[in-house]
Amino acid sequence: MSYTTGLTMNQAFYQTTKAFPQRTAQLFSKEVYPNDNDGHFTWAQLQERVEKIACGLMTLGIEPKERIGIIARNSPYWTQADIAIVNCGAVIVTVFPTLSFNEICYIVNDSESRYLFVGSIDILDRILPEFEKLPGVEKIILMDMNYKSGDPRVISIRDLIKLGEDNFKEIYPQYQKRNKAITADDWATILYTSGTTGQGKGVILTHKSFSSRMDGVYNFFIEAGHGINEEDRVLSFLPLSHIFDRGCSQWMAIWVGASIAYADSTATLLEDLVKYNPTWFSCVPRLYEKIYMTLQQQLAGSAARKKLFDWALKVGGEALQYRMTENGGYNMTHEYDLRAQLPLSLRIKYNLADKLFCKVRGLFGNRFRFAFSASAGIAPDLLKIYYAMGVPVLEGYGLTETTSACIYNPMKAAKPGTIGVTLNGAKVRLAEDGELETAGAGLFIGYLNKPEENEAAFTPDGWFRTGDLAVVDRDGYYRIVDRKKAIICLAIGKNVAPAKIENLFATSLAVEQIFLIGDERNYITALIVPNFTYFMEQFDKQGINYDKSKLVYADVAGANLCVEVGDEFVNQPLLKQMVEEAVQQANKELEGFESVKKYSILTKRFTEDNGQLTPTQKTKKRVILKDYAELIDSLY
Repeated sequence: MSYTTGLTMNQAFYQTTKAFPQRTAQLFSKEVYPNDNDGHFTWAQLQERVEKIACGLMTLGIEPKERIGIIARNSPYWTQADIAIVNCGAVIVTVFPTLSFNEICYIVNDSESRYLFVGSIDILDRILPEFEKLPGVEKIILMDMNYKSGDPRVISIRDLIKLGEDNFKEIYPQYQKRNKAITADDWATILYTSGTTGQGKGVILTHKSFSSRMDGVYNFFIEAGHGINEEDRVLSFLPLSHIFDRGCSQWMAIWVGASIAYADSTATLLEDLVKYNPTWFSCVPRLYEKIYMTLQQQLAGSAARKKLFDWALKVGGEALQYRMTENGGYNMTHEYDLRAQLPLSLRIKYNLADKLFCKVRGLFGNRFRFAFSASAGIAPDLLKIYYAMGVPVLEGYGLTETTSACIYNPMKAAKPGTIGVTLNGAKVRLAEDGELETAGAGLFIGYLNKPEENEAAFTPDGWFRTGDLAVVDRDGYYRIVDRKKAIICLAIGKNVAPAKIENLFATSLAVEQIFLIGDERNYITALIVPNFTYFMEQFDKQGINYDKSKLVYADVAGANLCVEVGDEFVNQPLLKQMVEEAVQQANKELEGFESVKKYSILTKRFTEDNGQLTPTQKTKKRVILKDYAELIDSLY
């Protein structure tokens, strides 16, 4: 298929279905999603499903430009609903399924959503008791093929599809007319920002926002050494409610005809990488950290294996220098012949080390080509470890307001510690105070119902103020210092970037989460959440007693994790010693005023449930400062 620029989202979908009708479009577990096409849709089958959903929505009465909300975890139905809503000229409003009802209520009412797609019975049960607080919602569609509704307010997605089938002859000509009338300037979606320091804002993205971003990415990827096409497959894992996976995975796949595989759950990433064999996926730094830490934990049980792995990493690090480009990046493309560049003695050692690295790369499946990292900074040393093992993790930068990445590390010259260079079609500059500003491809058109915020968000000449402080090197690679609002201003007149300190704990086995304090104080302090799972394993292995009745478990991103322990747990000498060593090790890399002078070890994780994390796993500064005000004061 020859690539066509300037398409609207619906045009891109139909171009793909026409070019690759019998190729795989969606792949999913038939056990997780029973009684639906045996876990597989071709592009032709997906087109038929999408059109039936769209005709079902039009039969219900949806009009062009009206809003439809979706509150669900990733699933093949999420994508089907997304395309169907866009194709009938309506606007999809995405809502994280982990939000509280009050937050859901705000988004649904603020966006004036007329219908709601809901992903599970659990979410439905949270909404129905207070349904009267959503006065604009006429119908809920439960995304469960097997659901039988006895409530007139609710229908299943199977009911909606049947409605579209029954009225297809009458509605389809209207659907075609409406579909052809969609323009680049029409609204496509509204996504609400996480709201780390306040209430979320509805970001309006048009068809042009998506098409200009996809066009730029397509061309940039070819130049960068890893073009994508219909032969590729992406694993959809991160929430589609957020622009990162929805743009870099789902819609990129739709644009080029690549297939989309859906993770069985948010807790089965490693199993699903092997099961579905994607060529790429999108992920956040914390998960790359956890994958590496899992390797470390597995090796900790055998001194011989750990020694071998450490030796292999040392050799891999030496070999990595032969991937270095003129601008200090690394050529991580599969076409680059690393062995041919190595001197004989190093080549012999690398061949041995790579036998171990092959097993690590096997964790990502047998077709893996590259992975994206975004949403937060990833530690440069961790990236170099992955690169040494031959795993290309490519860091980029983007926001909801920029329709995902506007800056990205090219695979043929990836530079750890930076977010990369400007993507095709995007424009980037630094303001006098160092704030990153962007214009051009992918840009949103404004916040919904927020005229004052819109005025503040743009410069007089129309550039978007990202709120991030950055620097740029002589080769055009940008590095994020931190969020402008996140910078800690010490009372002694020094400014501290929390991200720099946080990255130093990225590969720590002892520290799971860290929150830094220091605004208008004389020095930096920290609230530290230890790695409860790791220490439980160590305590059990070493026969150290702790009160297991005090352990509290909860669902964290689909995994059943310990989120609270007792006081005696965090006071165990082994835990305190390892946390202290981690802090001292980090302090060695910091200036005196940046170093962590005091800290407190917490018995509870920061989670979405306690309101201390956003759905994108960023700490809510305002909430944490309030919740731990007394404890923080005791550190000063």
